[in-house]
Amino acid sequence: MLALVAVLLANADGRSGIALSRLVGVRGDRRVTVGIAFGAFIVNAAVAATAGALANQMIGQGIAALLVTLAMLSAAVALLWPLKPVGDARADDASTIMFAGRMLANQFGDRSHFLIAALAATSGAGQWAAAGGLIGWTLSMLPFLAFGPALAERRAARNLRWAAAMILVLWGLRTALGAFGLIG
Repeated sequence: MLALVAVLLANADGRSGIALSRLVGVRGDRRVTVGIAFGAFIVNAAVAATAGALANQMIGQGIAALLVTLAMLSAAVALLWPLKPVGDARADDASTIMFAGRMLANQFGDRSHFLIAALAATSGAGQWAAAGGLIGWTLSMLPFLAFGPALAERRAARNLRWAAAMILVLWGLRTALGAFGLIG
């Protein structure tokens, strides 16, 4: 559940939804494009969850909590970073295999996967962190897939982005204070 909420908040800016919406509009194979995007997310989430579960066995809970703090704060910074539309002309007309490879590489190390790995490191339940992350990522993309990229420029979307960043900052600071034993 934590991964669902964290990834949903971390993707409140809609970058993934805007990129997928643009790709679906440009590429002729819409179902394949969506399937590849979800497949790439699932593969990277499984890698992140496995890494987090392995880290759980090797590091202490205090270090894992600091890793969560770093993931939360970096996700908040990414939310507040100016949103620039990125067009990838090579992905627009690439073959299916090349497109799949590009999607895997582009999503590797994404803030969602960093959060999944960090949250899996706290509990060791990587599969649940990956499943929650996938649900959160999907829910964050739905408005932008339904209403298009122009939704991100509306005042309400900007306010939501700022609110999500503030929640992530507070959550990260609370986690860091708990890791140092300053709060219970």
